[in-house]
Amino acid sequence: MISMVFKMMVSIAVVGTLSSCFADAYQEGKTALHDKQYLNAVVAFEKACDSGNAQGCFELGILYEKGDGVVQNKYKASNLYAQACQGGDKYGCSHSVLMYDTP
Repeated sequence: MISMVFKMMVSIAVVGTLSSCFADAYQEGKTALHDKQYLNAVVAFEKACDSGNAQGCFELGILYEKGDGVVQNKYKASNLYAQACQGGDKYGCSHSVLMYDTP
């Protein structure tokens, strides 16, 4: 019983640490974006997105759609919006739909 409780506590601690890392990468991206350091924003949002942060995927999609810090790639932006939508980001869903209406 003690072993099971210990395993659960360790699991909760690991998940808490990982989720704060995801949030940190996302926040780093938002800060870099605010400071117009687009390359740093791309790196941070990629890290957040790769870690499962839907908002990070959405923000990275915006950068690819506009070509800020990366070569403009609307196909990649569309995929990132879809990934954000699948992760529960409502803005990712709306932008994903809008990409189909725009040439």
